[in-house]
Amino acid sequence: MSDPRVKDLSTYRQPMVTSLGIIMGFILNFLAGWATRDDKSGEVQGSADWIVFSTLLLALALMVYVLFRMLDYRHAPDDLERVYSTTLRLYMTAIVLAFVGVGVALFF
Repeated sequence: MSDPRVKDLSTYRQPMVTSLGIIMGFILNFLAGWATRDDKSGEVQGSADWIVFSTLLLALALMVYVLFRMLDYRHAPDDLERVYSTTLRLYMTAIVLAFVGVGVALFF
């Protein structure tokens, strides 16, 4: 039987990088559309706006960090399983934060 442990991150790298790029593009498009309204007032006005902005900004920051971790190749072969597990947790956290931010934007 083959060893189920992670031996190479290349099979995991491409789908995670692709999905992060797509989700980051949607979030940045959402923020750009939100920030370029025609009225001259600031877009972040109430507490709900601050919640949306901060969750999306935190999600984007986490996504950039996950992207860095996925593209960083300087890992010892024995550490790959630990690196992938931590990166996957950060990836899922960033995705959940992004959906929470968009969910808050829909209801407030």
